[in-house]
Amino acid sequence: MTDVAYATTHELASDRLRWSIALITRLVHRGRTEGWLAGSARPPEQLPDPDAIAASITSRLAATPQTPERMPMQWLASQLALTGHELDVLWLLASVELSPAIARLVQTFGSAECPDLTVQLVQQLAVVSPASLERLHELRLIELATEARLPSHRRWIRASDRIVELAGGSLDLDRILAACCTIVAADELAAHADELPVALLRAVEATPSPLIVLVGAQGSGRTTTAARVAARTGRHTLQVRCPGLDREPREMPRQLRAIARECRLFDLVPVLCGAESLGDDGVQLLDRELLRRVDGPVIVTATPDRRWQVSRPVVVHRMSGSSSAARARIWRTVLPGVHHDVVEAAANQYTTTPGAIVAAAASAITRAGEPSRVTLEDVHEGLRGHLDDRLGGLATRITCTQRWQDIVLPVDQFEQLAELVARVRHRDQVLDSWGFADKVGRGLGVAALLSGPPGTGKTMVAGLIARELGLDLYQVDLSRVVSKYIGETEANLAKVFDAAESGHAILLFDEADALFARRSEVKSSNDRYANLEVNYLLQRIEQFRGICLLTTNHETAIDEAFRRRLAIHVRFPVPDERHRDALWRAMIPERAHVDELDFDRLSHAFAMTGGYIKNAALRAAYLAADANSPITTDHLWRAARAEYEAMGKLAFVAG
Repeated sequence: MTDVAYATTHELASDRLRWSIALITRLVHRGRTEGWLAGSARPPEQLPDPDAIAASITSRLAATPQTPERMPMQWLASQLALTGHELDVLWLLASVELSPAIARLVQTFGSAECPDLTVQLVQQLAVVSPASLERLHELRLIELATEARLPSHRRWIRASDRIVELAGGSLDLDRILAACCTIVAADELAAHADELPVALLRAVEATPSPLIVLVGAQGSGRTTTAARVAARTGRHTLQVRCPGLDREPREMPRQLRAIARECRLFDLVPVLCGAESLGDDGVQLLDRELLRRVDGPVIVTATPDRRWQVSRPVVVHRMSGSSSAARARIWRTVLPGVHHDVVEAAANQYTTTPGAIVAAAASAITRAGEPSRVTLEDVHEGLRGHLDDRLGGLATRITCTQRWQDIVLPVDQFEQLAELVARVRHRDQVLDSWGFADKVGRGLGVAALLSGPPGTGKTMVAGLIARELGLDLYQVDLSRVVSKYIGETEANLAKVFDAAESGHAILLFDEADALFARRSEVKSSNDRYANLEVNYLLQRIEQFRGICLLTTNHETAIDEAFRRRLAIHVRFPVPDERHRDALWRAMIPERAHVDELDFDRLSHAFAMTGGYIKNAALRAAYLAADANSPITTDHLWRAARAEYEAMGKLAFVAG
């Protein structure tokens, strides 16, 4: 007659503990009877019968629904195709960890210094081959001593922590992976994204299964795309944060084997995020310890392109910028109930990444109180906060208070600046709707060079462009970006470009000739590394889909390859007398107390750029305030003469 079913895994564990005690007790009796174990033997009729207990367990399991929640260890054996003898070994070793009484009984075979079973004893207790033990070890289900001085059969053997967890009824992810791994289901955001590209659809269904490499900036939707790829196979993903993997040579292979095992247990697709941190040695370990142990596709996300020399076919997919319609769908998903105009404005104005949209939306909701009350200003503040966090001190947000009326430039330069603004405003229409992106290929961002002598208004114009477009301007701090350590400059630049691209901000490289300088002939290792930095910048500028402004006082120092990649080059000339007159007038605020001012005389006498004129106007205002009088031509003259001399020029004109 069939026995009753197990109601809980604890009932099964209790029976397995009784079975383990019976097995070990019988071996103790045999050892004492045969004389290879000290102590007196028990009469046979007092010994528990492990075979009878095992038969009872088998009978009750036959009546038990085989679900992971009810029987984790049975589920483990099914998922990993373990034999009955291999499962017996795991229960035997788990019992030693779960029961202090069994642990004490095991010491009968050895000593307090060696409280574990040995390979030899396990092979006598359970019918298991060396090949089976090796397989269990490869799966990180058991641990084996590694002391070379011991013969293999004398080495201790233990159950892994993972087996102890399962035997105790826990179905959570392996605790040793909790710091770097998360199980992620394909969520609503993935379900509302665009259709997968044809190349990825083919890769998912290909045989043999490939390594799928998703290349793009942080927040560009790589993990969302990975979830959609996994959903195509009917599976969730195990996201692995590669920078969190242990770099110790012995530990990393163990972690990768554990990841492979958990993917088989839970039927997951592994997604290794930030795989560029692995390096060449890490990629080799990835191939040996994970790719060869997992069926189905494996996905990695990486920022830069690199070579993936692995045993599987490799499919590389570069994440492209999302369309305005796709961004609008994401905004509607993360801001339910928000006004239609806010969604459309956010989608059109901010060509940002899905990751930045999610982060900005969360901040905007906190600011507004609820999703339906979010305004475009809340969205902008959310993106600004996201970007400030990402840049981490490598760039500083610049606020512009001037107006276009404060800029005095020739008509040709104004037309070029208007064209620059138009390129940004209409690039979705031109590149996506009209299909020019397919023709252009790379270099879909907007990079412009503003060159001219100091004080001609280059940085101020950069701020005005950002304000005109409703974007934030971030000035890159070269003192923090450039490092003497090899590779660190490129890593810092990658953070800056990735953050700006994901948050749709304008990057400003002031005095860009310090970074974008001409490549020199290699005469030393310093020259070689400097050239590598320039080569990296060339590559990132070409891949960058954002807006990048460079200013320089020495345009001839800029590498020619950079100049070929510029969308627009605006040259700021030294203002002539007519423009200097306009600059003097523009620098005096309407609310300032002034006397009759002779701007013609000032502009004729002092050949200065706008920056020096601004300094002179402010200097004159302080002179007038100190004298408790309106600003006069004499104040302006004295201030202009001082600025002229500060420029290194002598003023021979009379005051």
